[in-house]
Amino acid sequence: MDLFDVAVIGAGPAGSMAAKYSAKSGARTILLEEHAGAGWPVQCAGLLGQEAMAESEISSRSIVLQAMRGATVFSPGCRRLDFKAKAAKAWVVDRRLFDQAMLAQAVAKGAELRIRSNVRKIRRERGYSILTLAGGREIKSKIVISAEGVSARIARQAGISRSQMILSGAQVQVPFAVEDPEKVEVHLGVAPGLFGWVIPLDEGSSRIGLCARDRGCERLRSFLKTDIIKKRLRGSPVALNVGGLPLGPAAVTAVDGLLAVGDAAGQVKPTSGGGIYPGLVAAKIAGGVAAAAAIESECTALRLMEYDRLWRAALGRELEIGMRANRMLSRMSDAELDELVGYLAAKPRLIKAIEEHGDIDRPSLLMARMMRHLDWDAIRLARLLGYALR
Repeated sequence: MDLFDVAVIGAGPAGSMAAKYSAKSGARTILLEEHAGAGWPVQCAGLLGQEAMAESEISSRSIVLQAMRGATVFSPGCRRLDFKAKAAKAWVVDRRLFDQAMLAQAVAKGAELRIRSNVRKIRRERGYSILTLAGGREIKSKIVISAEGVSARIARQAGISRSQMILSGAQVQVPFAVEDPEKVEVHLGVAPGLFGWVIPLDEGSSRIGLCARDRGCERLRSFLKTDIIKKRLRGSPVALNVGGLPLGPAAVTAVDGLLAVGDAAGQVKPTSGGGIYPGLVAAKIAGGVAAAAAIESECTALRLMEYDRLWRAALGRELEIGMRANRMLSRMSDAELDELVGYLAAKPRLIKAIEEHGDIDRPSLLMARMMRHLDWDAIRLARLLGYALR
């Protein structure tokens, strides 16, 4: 039976980053990926903000498909809010190339990669975690980092609780009449849970998707039939991606011998559904804490709770504000969403604040700045935004 200090399950961005930081901290690290390589299946819209790109520590030249400078937000009644910054605020990336670049970094730092290694079970014996792979082979490790994604089977077996909610996501890539290739479209009210989106890849194709509380594929089919989308379709979908989206982090992300990171821990932005940025931030902490604890041979939950405290200090407030904002928008009627978008669209100073300070990775900073530009006739809106920030 092979013995390691740290075993990471899942070679997505969070898993590769955790393995990278574990290996560079001196721990003998193995990275277990159930598929034949990183980047498949694709379960992400592939839109990364400035901080996510920086946290990835990879060159963006080979992975970027399109730069984004703004967005158009549509209300249920087709009122619209348009804004566009002078410089790029986000980038559409090729997720396969992105994941592969992240994995290459982990291997370059000394992590051992094993593909087609589906972990089926975990058990603790005498201070070690024993991972049973498909086929019966076993791997012994002092500490396990679960970066399995939303299913998180091994994390659940070890005692990590589920996220507060799991949304159903679906996305197609389709030939499409793009209005502005540098602007994302956000469609409010198309499904309970989050929103619909149109992410341009170029002037003639887009990724169109949504996340909902249930029936993501069915709701996406309905979204594609709406007038605002249907009239711009130029052909049939050429790709379909589906998956779950966890919102609201697990109550505890560290137990004896195991840490959970990324989607497995519910470290996803509730305002946008993006998990890359918080996952990478938490993964760096997880890799460092796991390596240090393994080298010390101190792998108890008490020791590993250092990870839980550190990642919550870095991300906890942002995720909590995001959950409040998500609940706020979910409670608003179509008429209230129309009123909200119409009000914002009529305020040039607010639009300028969005263009200057918009940040999809830390939206609470923008929300705080927007509060400064509300007029006395916006008491109701101030109360709504204030609820999200409390």
